[in-house]
Amino acid sequence: MNSAMLREPGSTPDDEPAVALTELEAHVLAQVAVNQPISAYDVMKALSRSPVSSLSGSTGAIYPIVKRLRERGLLTAAPVKGSPRRTEVLSCSPAGRAAAARWVGSVSDVDLLPHDPLRSKILFFSLLTKPEQMRFLLEASRALEAKLEELEQYAKAHEGLNLELASQGAAVATKARRRWLQDVLLEISQS
Repeated sequence: MNSAMLREPGSTPDDEPAVALTELEAHVLAQVAVNQPISAYDVMKALSRSPVSSLSGSTGAIYPIVKRLRERGLLTAAPVKGSPRRTEVLSCSPAGRAAAARWVGSVSDVDLLPHDPLRSKILFFSLLTKPEQMRFLLEASRALEAKLEELEQYAKAHEGLNLELASQGAAVATKARRRWLQDVLLEISQS
C-alpha cells in the first residue's frame, strides 16, 4: 500500500516517528482541510463522483479512515445540531492541516511512476495468444477513450482552477496511455 510519511508539527526526525498515512488517508485529510467543515458522507460523495478508480469513496473505506484520523488527532468532529442521524462535521486540527499540507507539498517515488495495471498485464502477455493480446489492447484502448469522455464530463460538471488543472493532467496521461497501447498493438500485429 502506498503511504506518505508525515511528521507531526513541531517534531524533529529524532523526536518521534513519522505518522504513516496511506494515499487515501492523506487524500481524505486534504479534502477535509480544503472543504471544512464537511461531513464524512460529503467526503465519501466527492470521492465516489471522481473518475479516479483508485480512490475508493465507499462507506467501508471512508468511515474507518475518518475514525483513524480522529484517533490520531488529525481530525475533529462537531455534532450538527438537530440532526436526527447524529451527523457530525469534520475539521482538521492544526496537526491535521499541517499533515495535509505536507502531503500536498511533497513529492515521492509513488508520485513519479505510479502502479499501472495495464503496464503490469503487458509484462505477462506471454500467457496470452497473439489474438488474445490484440483483443486486450483493443478493449483497453476503447476503455481509455471512454475514460477520456468521462473525464471531460466530470470537468464540465465541476468548477475550480485546481480541478481544471488536475483534469487536464488526467486527460494528458490518459491520452498518452492510449497512444502507447496503440504502439504496442502495432508492434504485436507486425511481429
